[in-house]
Amino acid sequence: MLPEIEQLLIIQDRDQKITKLNSDIERLPLEEQQAKQRLKSVIESVNSAESEIKGNEVEISKIELDIDTRKDSITKLKNQQLETKKNEEFAAMEHSITNYQDEISKLEDSQLELMEKGEELNTSLEEANDIHAKEQKVVDAELAIIKERKIQFSKNIEELKSDREKIASNIENDLLDQYNRIFKSKKGVAVSELVNDICSGCHMKVTPTTAGMVRAEKVVSTCDQCGRILYS
Repeated sequence: MLPEIEQLLIIQDRDQKITKLNSDIERLPLEEQQAKQRLKSVIESVNSAESEIKGNEVEISKIELDIDTRKDSITKLKNQQLETKKNEEFAAMEHSITNYQDEISKLEDSQLELMEKGEELNTSLEEANDIHAKEQKVVDAELAIIKERKIQFSKNIEELKSDREKIASNIENDLLDQYNRIFKSKKGVAVSELVNDICSGCHMKVTPTTAGMVRAEKVVSTCDQCGRILYS
């Protein structure tokens, strides 16, 4: 194999690894976003549970106010009963008191139901907070790993670039430029093996003349179809 081809194959290996590492780095923000989105969903569950508890407490407070209002009305009516001397007025007040007492009883039943619901909501909130705490630890760990991976990927890229630069310094500029153009246009494969007179890059058969030149290993030859640099 021509020394230039050997060096280009090493450069191609470095370039392919750099390309993959850059792709890995580009995916990291998405992984980070997915982790944060998962945590966001858990936080929304906590907020929803807290909102339900507050709403339930507001309803309980309203009922308490309604009960107090009716109790005040009952007290006023009883005081008025002490002052009235008319049986009809006394009976009418007694009827109103009974109605208020019935309403209070119903309100207290509703209040009890809401209090029981409040206990259930508090349990749900505790469970949501537990899930949040656990998920927070998981997400924090994932984000730390993602950050470390980015640092490591970047470090590896710099090392590969440095190694590539040293190897590239031994290759003629024209040949290196040719390789760079092909690598960019052919999706990361600029140097391909010729197998049974077929280019492994485009899988097309080359002409007998080209195949002979590749096997002779006298000059750098390229595929008649795709233009990739060939080696045998």
